[in-house]
Amino acid sequence: MVFIRASRYVFDALADRDYDIGQLTANHLDAAAARLFERERESTAYKVVGHMEEFADALDRNGLCRIRLDWRCRRKSRPKSMTPGRIDDLAQQVGQHSQLPDEEAIRAIGYLYQQIPRDASPHDPVSADRIMILIATVMVCTGLRIGEMLTLPEKPISRAEDGSKNLRYARLKGRADDVAVEWLIKPLLTETEEVVEAALIELWEATQGARQISRSFHESGELLAALPLQAEIVGTSLPAILGLRSKAVAQFLKARRITYTVVAKNIRISREALLQGIRGDHWASPTIPGTPGRGLALHEALCVVYTNQMHRGTRTTLTYAARPITDQNVRDFLTGRGVVGSVFERYAIADSSGGQINVRSHGFRHFLNHLLDEGGAPDLVQTKWFGRKHAGDTKAYQHLTHAQKAAQVVADIMDGQISGAVTELAKVLPAELAQTFLTARIHAVHDVGPGMCIHDFQMAPCPRHLQCTVNCDEYIWLKRDASRSDELKRQAAVVYISLQSVQKQIDGQALVEPDWMRHLRIRYDQLMTQLAPLNFGEVDLVRYIDQGGCHAEGDSS
Repeated sequence: MVFIRASRYVFDALADRDYDIGQLTANHLDAAAARLFERERESTAYKVVGHMEEFADALDRNGLCRIRLDWRCRRKSRPKSMTPGRIDDLAQQVGQHSQLPDEEAIRAIGYLYQQIPRDASPHDPVSADRIMILIATVMVCTGLRIGEMLTLPEKPISRAEDGSKNLRYARLKGRADDVAVEWLIKPLLTETEEVVEAALIELWEATQGARQISRSFHESGELLAALPLQAEIVGTSLPAILGLRSKAVAQFLKARRITYTVVAKNIRISREALLQGIRGDHWASPTIPGTPGRGLALHEALCVVYTNQMHRGTRTTLTYAARPITDQNVRDFLTGRGVVGSVFERYAIADSSGGQINVRSHGFRHFLNHLLDEGGAPDLVQTKWFGRKHAGDTKAYQHLTHAQKAAQVVADIMDGQISGAVTELAKVLPAELAQTFLTARIHAVHDVGPGMCIHDFQMAPCPRHLQCTVNCDEYIWLKRDASRSDELKRQAAVVYISLQSVQKQIDGQALVEPDWMRHLRIRYDQLMTQLAPLNFGEVDLVRYIDQGGCHAEGDSS
């Protein structure tokens, strides 16, 4: 998509040459880049202009232009927001452009959760604020994406066999007309379990009325199905029937193109015309398209409200119809829109310097991921708990600097939680010298699957060609790290099968064991050393292989 965007800018710049690619010159590319930097954010423009340079190189390679371009953008410079802090930076702080919200914003959410009144009338804007702060509270405590939060089922919490609480949510992929649904289970954090459960129960109670409206529509196919309506309805009775606060009945009917007659200065509407006209006020589509058990109907969803209940203008809440809460509703609540301020402005909450509090819904996910990362949770644990497919995606949510990560590993080594060659050296030193030695030795930390690497790649490439588990003195691992057990078992199984296969072929044929054979044995010993504290020995490994636990075709490390 970025390449397409780059080519669009080049295409627009060629308008004076009738879009003939052969007439493209460096001046056209300069004009396209200038237009790009005017319209796009700095970080986006930096990425797009790189693709424009690649596009120009491709034209030169294939001789598609009359004049060789040999073009590079003179304005291209890496934005500060994309440049990580240096390891030796004294200020070990998160960058100014980080998506990580300030702790004051999270505390403000907690304060509002305690202060916004409960049980307000759906016609009172306070009811919308209460529903929104419940949603924000759950997101802060679970790290759910906004789409995952708004598509939670009616009762998403279940109890596991060990007594812990799980949250069932939908992971959605695809377009609005072609959605792939994957239902996942997220264990609740022990520290937030009580808050999440209380917030979800209250949210269910606050939205139950709208859910009943939706369920009735689902079963009967029409609104007001429970009311015995006459064939002809008098206009004066309409506010009571529909729960309207306004007496402007004619205006209400005209806005919905409902035909009516006036008899003796009284408005009269047919039952069929009324039901057909108000049908558009109700959301008739599912929250998640799909078959029963895969999709989610509106009456099965948690985040459903009366129509207009989230609106802070002059619109009346329509208690005869229901709609799902949208991401725009959440965005308006947190950041405001137009003349309506954010919830922090409306409740007069500012940061410690008196400034405005800024936070977005996805910032809650960043904040919780940062806490887990800061607390030492391995990358694989973070990836799995947040419902990501690839461990590499977790990097975007980790806001610790290189120096902070290194300091964290040093502290873990001093606490005896990490093993490795460098930890053995530190053990023989006095505590003060060990701390100094480790601080000077560890400048970088990289996750390498079964463990961590402390090689500083800014100084030199890896001398062992990334063979981390083969007697590398820069390889360390967390003791009893259950989160890596699957990867350790997989790699150990691959090496074990290789050793067994080769052993049968070379028995009695070689007087000296080949170097690569010793390499495999060393690696196998290292992997089994890490598995031993998890009570997993060679007998367990053989059983693991026999049960089909090793499906890997290759070895990632």
